[in-house]
Amino acid sequence: TLTVVEVGDGAVAVDPDQTTYVYGDVVTLTATADLGWTFAEWTGDLTGSTNPDTVTITGDTVVTAMFEQDEYTLDVFTEGQGTVTVDPDQATYHYGDVVTLTAEAETGWAFVEWSGDLTGAANPDALNITGNTVVTATFKEEYTLTVNTVGDGSVAVDPDQTVFVSGTVVTLTATADPGWTFAGWTG
Repeated sequence: TLTVVEVGDGAVAVDPDQTTYVYGDVVTLTATADLGWTFAEWTGDLTGSTNPDTVTITGDTVVTAMFEQDEYTLDVFTEGQGTVTVDPDQATYHYGDVVTLTAEAETGWAFVEWSGDLTGAANPDALNITGNTVVTATFKEEYTLTVNTVGDGSVAVDPDQTVFVSGTVVTLTATADPGWTFAGWTG
């Protein structure tokens, strides 16, 4: 008989795949690792890391295929002034691990977006590890916009916010009250 044992996540194809073999039969074993795993070596009646490899049947035979879980890195960078909290914070991760990233801006700065292997502006956001991963959190300076009017009229601000990040385009629309005329901008 030929017994094939798999340790870790992967499968072994046996060719020819039979219930029993006769003395001298040559059988080819091909190990295929699952996502996030790597074939490491054969142990038992077949040794080494050649894949595929052959075993010659000389009696009841037991072969173990050893699969190792891949380890991936997560590198987080920042542009501007702020920090990123990584949860869980580990040296390496495995395929399918979920990591939560939380951007925290310094005073006077605002978190704008993620880039790299995580995109968008959700904060915090979850990241699914599928390989070595690089993420950048971008922070921009915040500024206030103060609009004063002299005379009778009003100014609409679009977008209407209390603070703006550097580079935000703001539209100001002046509307004069009856009997008044908009004269111009200063400041």
